[in-house]
Amino acid sequence: MKRLLLISALLIAGVVRAEPNCWAANVDEPISAEDRPIHHPAYKPIHAAMDVVEAMVRPNPGLLALPEVRLRLKRAVLGAIDPQRMPYEAVIHAHGFGPKAWGRGSCEVIPQAERLGPRAGISVFINVPTATMNRWEHDEQLVTYLEGELTPSFQGWPTYRECAVLSKERRLPWIAVTVGEMLAYYERDQQRKLADWDRSHERTLQPFDLAAAEREAARISAQNAQAAALMLKLARQRKEGEAGYHAQLRAQRQRQVDELERLRAALAAMSAVELAQPYYLGTGPHRLQTAAEAARPPKRIVKLDPSFPWDGKHRGRIQLITVCAPQLERSPSYHPPMRDAIAALDFARLAALIN
Repeated sequence: MKRLLLISALLIAGVVRAEPNCWAANVDEPISAEDRPIHHPAYKPIHAAMDVVEAMVRPNPGLLALPEVRLRLKRAVLGAIDPQRMPYEAVIHAHGFGPKAWGRGSCEVIPQAERLGPRAGISVFINVPTATMNRWEHDEQLVTYLEGELTPSFQGWPTYRECAVLSKERRLPWIAVTVGEMLAYYERDQQRKLADWDRSHERTLQPFDLAAAEREAARISAQNAQAAALMLKLARQRKEGEAGYHAQLRAQRQRQVDELERLRAALAAMSAVELAQPYYLGTGPHRLQTAAEAARPPKRIVKLDPSFPWDGKHRGRIQLITVCAPQLERSPSYHPPMRDAIAALDFARLAALIN
């Protein structure tokens, strides 16, 4: 009896919290990336798809098996990379937050939970082609990404970084960047670096006018002989060291020029077949793979496929779904249940949302 009274008192005081694995109230990012309310009528098809996702994840056994978390759903409508050509992008997160993010309520998650970060969960991205990739090099002619590593598939769907990618006919929205494209980018980048170097060192490489400095020292000598002497000493030291300093700068510039010439020579020496090969990131010249690295899992550089049939006219259309199991704490306690959580999803039902 005394034990029950003590527990009751602690619960009233907010010291003992309710059991984990309950669902906190849903939250929405109130404004979309296009500066509209998230429940704007234009987003109705997106929310209909997210309703289906929510109905699937709430009873998910993998999520409910996560140790020491409270679960919460969050929706956000994102900005499309190319709004003229692509449909709306969105994401629904089913995140599990650890005790530091719990509030005093029976299943409360504090407003600052996102800053603390979830322990694990499921994220379902809609029409987001970059969900599995990291941005890589880019300029006005080429935008590249580091393709996520290939991981065991979920129910036959291509899976990168433990994110299953669902699309019509299993077509990926990205394609390989070729060796020729990447080397041409490096050539442009090297030209930009050389131009920036020239602009920043243009004044530095001008000959120092010692005669003018001597005249200025003579002018102020009558008012402050000590200051004039110091000025004259520093000016002569600068002039004496000028030739060596300028030689160092020109050597730095020449190294930039040499790298540019090596890139151009590499491009000129390759056949059309070699230039058309996929570019894999390595540690060799021009960041190409070495022979030893070719046997390892490839790190492929890709770009968004310009021929992917995005429907920019009907922007609520669902054309791509990416299902991920993010884990900020990669440990045996979280990894197996998250793979189980994804594997338990009805991928056929998700694929049926694609139209």
